[in-house]
Amino acid sequence: MFHIKSLELVHWDYWQRIKNIPLDAKIITIAGQNGSGKTTLLDALRTLFGLDCSMGRTYKHYARHSGQQTAWIRAVVDNKNVGRQLSNRPFRSSGFFSDDEVTLFCQIQKNGGDWKRQYLMRPGNVQIEEVTEATDWLGVENYRKRLANAGLSPAMAKVLALEQGETDKLCEYAPRQLLDLVFQVFGDKEVLDAYDEAKRHQRDTEVELKRFETELEASRTNLEGLRLRVANYRQWEDLHKERRNLLEEVLPSLQYHEAREKAAGTSRSLREARRPLAQADSQLTEKRNAVAAQARALTDAQQQETLLEQEAAALASRLTQLNGKLKPLESLLEQKERLQKLAADAGADIAEVAAQLDAKEAELARQKQARETISARIASEMSTISALQGKTAMPEPEAVRGMRRALRDAAIPHAMLSDIVEVTDAKWQGAVEGVLGGYASVVLLERAKDAAAAYRLAEKERYRHFIVPECIDAPQSKDDSLLSVVRFSAPAPSWLIDQLSRISRVDSVDEGFRLSKDEEWITPDAYHRERRGGRSLFVEASRYRFGQAGRTQRMEAIQKSLPALEAQEDALTLAISKLAAEVGALKARIAGVDAAKELAARQAEFEEALRSIEPLKAERLQVGSRLGELQGLTKNAVVTRTRADTTWQNARMALSEAEAGLRLGHCRQIEQRAEHAQALVELRRTWRHLPKSWRRSARRASLVAEHQNSHQVDLRVSSLQHALARDDWELDATVIDQYHRLNEQLHGRQSETDERRYQNNRAIEATGNARGAYIERLRYTIKTYSKNIRELGELAGIDVHADPVRLENDDVQLSQAGLHVRFKFDGKDQIGMNDGEASGGQQVMKSLVLLIGLLKSEEGSGGFVFIDEPFAHLDIRNIQLVGEFLKNTEAQYLMTTPLTHNTDVYDPSELTLITSKKKKDTQWAQPIFVLQRRTPGTTKAAA
Repeated sequence: MFHIKSLELVHWDYWQRIKNIPLDAKIITIAGQNGSGKTTLLDALRTLFGLDCSMGRTYKHYARHSGQQTAWIRAVVDNKNVGRQLSNRPFRSSGFFSDDEVTLFCQIQKNGGDWKRQYLMRPGNVQIEEVTEATDWLGVENYRKRLANAGLSPAMAKVLALEQGETDKLCEYAPRQLLDLVFQVFGDKEVLDAYDEAKRHQRDTEVELKRFETELEASRTNLEGLRLRVANYRQWEDLHKERRNLLEEVLPSLQYHEAREKAAGTSRSLREARRPLAQADSQLTEKRNAVAAQARALTDAQQQETLLEQEAAALASRLTQLNGKLKPLESLLEQKERLQKLAADAGADIAEVAAQLDAKEAELARQKQARETISARIASEMSTISALQGKTAMPEPEAVRGMRRALRDAAIPHAMLSDIVEVTDAKWQGAVEGVLGGYASVVLLERAKDAAAAYRLAEKERYRHFIVPECIDAPQSKDDSLLSVVRFSAPAPSWLIDQLSRISRVDSVDEGFRLSKDEEWITPDAYHRERRGGRSLFVEASRYRFGQAGRTQRMEAIQKSLPALEAQEDALTLAISKLAAEVGALKARIAGVDAAKELAARQAEFEEALRSIEPLKAERLQVGSRLGELQGLTKNAVVTRTRADTTWQNARMALSEAEAGLRLGHCRQIEQRAEHAQALVELRRTWRHLPKSWRRSARRASLVAEHQNSHQVDLRVSSLQHALARDDWELDATVIDQYHRLNEQLHGRQSETDERRYQNNRAIEATGNARGAYIERLRYTIKTYSKNIRELGELAGIDVHADPVRLENDDVQLSQAGLHVRFKFDGKDQIGMNDGEASGGQQVMKSLVLLIGLLKSEEGSGGFVFIDEPFAHLDIRNIQLVGEFLKNTEAQYLMTTPLTHNTDVYDPSELTLITSKKKKDTQWAQPIFVLQRRTPGTTKAAA
């Protein structure tokens, strides 16, 4: 591995430019105060070698502090031959075979608000100004690979990245961690990782093969599904072919066969239909004779009925004449009986009867007048109820109706006070009615400008109620005033509102007297007290006019009073009927005096009528008896004639139907013959397209034997259509090709999977054998490292012993193997790497032994190590021991230490770099001072 010879920093952190910091020494100490830049200098070297900075910082953190756009880090490292081979130089893989020095560059630039680093290698000692135009810059990864080829392996990079206070932590590694670190540094870890990667690849291949087998199983399942789909498609195809064959060949052939059979049957039927016609002719002759006999019987019944009707008509005419002669005679006898009755009742005093008649007629007129008055009141109440129910307009006085009419004709908008008042408490409805009853017809104008016109109309109509042009909105009152139970739906007169607000509501007169003498009040029964005194303003509920509640109570009161009024009307009607009968009787008694005189004068007339009426009555009795006999005879004759007529009509209709049937039979037979001939012609024309082979009788017979008839074929076609209409049929014909392709693919993938499994098993076996062979190399590496740390321990006066490591070709044993190292200080008992028995200095010594053992090779030690404050917490003796140990090794050490330590920390150093804190009043930090140990070739320190 290479050593560092010099370092240059440009715009790194707070250093402006520090050129040629000498680092060509074995042990270099970087000293300074806390915060003076010791770790900053080490982080510059870490950044130069592509490593991560310490303490969570990054190169951007340092480049940002300078305030510049570009920062540079330049170092010169050696490229001398390692070992005995002349061409075995660290940077030989980068093409540098002849130069003993190589210059490494790191450029950090601000690019679009972010920082970016790039690297460059040049043979020899090259300055920064010579590479500003270079184009072969390397990225971080490629640069790290070149450094790894030069000896700075990822394991060494991990060692160089140890932070402040972590140099004594190597002994705290677990045995397994230490063994991994040894394998990494000696290059065996990559081989093991390669074997692990191969085994992972083989395991992945095994997983993939299992996945392939799972996919193959799924493919087999899919193949089975495709096989079922193919079977489904072929079943659908068979059904489809069967339906098409039935529709295109079988059904037409059977229809043709059935048409021919039907035509043959029609021919046979026409031949057999001739026989019944001859029998029908003989039956018609018998029916005609029966109809003639029934017609003669009907004529005899009709003649008998006519004779009886003629006799009855003559007797009825005679009876009418007799009744015409008897009617005036019976009227004279009735007059005689009435006159005799009047003459018998005329024995009382005529003057007294006349006086009673006058009194009864006067009472009758008075009762009629009273009934008319009650009827008019009932009609008025009924119209009021209708208006309250909203069916008609409310009845109003004529003056109010006239004023309303005049205002409407003049187009003056207005409202009556009764239209805008609502009582919110039914208890005080009577009180409000009493106070506002006189103002119900007050006219409220909507526009004050209409006052003059309204006044003129009121003057003309002689309207006695107020017309108010100016109204205000009534306030909401919640006190005990009468205004608090009144709600106005429109503006109201201010004087009326004031009046209502002055009146207090009290429950009784006694409560009103407990108020002050000047206060105005009213009770629920409308007893009102004001400054003039008290009075009752009670209004009947049937006369309420304000608000919906008032209307409701008014309607209920009227409905309650109606039954009493109707009862009075009924009583008056009965009384009037009784008086009318008494008046008629008195008038009849007065008329009885004249009846006796008229009876005497007409005595001869009445006797003549009595003698003439007897023979006429006897004759009427005889005629009536004969008419009664004729009614029975006529009824029997009508029944006989009706029966004969019904029998004749039925026989005649049967004869007509037989004749019509016979004629229809002849006509129908003629028509059927014509139709049959036409059907035969149509049959030949319709089925002319049918192939002759289908029309052969033998084939038709076989189709009938197989399918019976066309109806059965239709049923089968319907069944097939119903089956084909299902949604689960496979209709894609490509499913057959899919099945064959998938079957071929499945066989191919099965063969490929089997081949891959065979190859993977061979690879697993080969990998296991190769790793088993490489175990010897691992044992050699452990033996070499154990030898290195044992030799380093001898240099430090420490007895170091590494326990044998059991290595077998087994994953579990390789993963659990660890390197156990034991140390023996000052002849004491052995202690482990991190068992808590070592002092702080011993911990440092153990870590350094383990660390430097990694840098030793067969050709000797080499490389460089960053150690941040290795002497922390060590006493003078331990510092001396550590220093002597470092001197005896061959690695290059860059150590940091604060200025407060004992001067013994500088004893092993060949070169000391001193850093200083940046002053507040300066932009850049002071340069790094260099102290070099005096040797025979040097005389003083350099800065």
